[in-house]
Amino acid sequence: MSLSNKSYEELEKASTEWSIAHGKVIILNEGLKATYSKCFLKHKLDSKTVIEAEHKARTDEDYKKIVEVYAEAEMALVKARYHYNNLDKYVSLKQSELKRDLALNGKQPT
Repeated sequence: MSLSNKSYEELEKASTEWSIAHGKVIILNEGLKATYSKCFLKHKLDSKTVIEAEHKARTDEDYKKIVEVYAEAEMALVKARYHYNNLDKYVSLKQSELKRDLALNGKQPT
């Protein structure tokens, strides 16, 4: 397998991982909002003010769990994005080196 085919496959794999990570973040973001609303409504009944209910909702164990999962998904998204970008830069560098080497080979005296 040539370097360009292998590089293309690695970039394709990295872009797929990036898109999957992004999809998970979107889904978890919606789950985060829904969990917050559920917790807020649960604590609204036994709270005197809205601010107190908001505080109780944000300190609720269910909300804390989804925040942790969401944070992990965000970290995976960042990692996938940097992985793709690093591969892209590496492939670009290799292509530049190849073009330079070909140009230098053509200029050498025989």
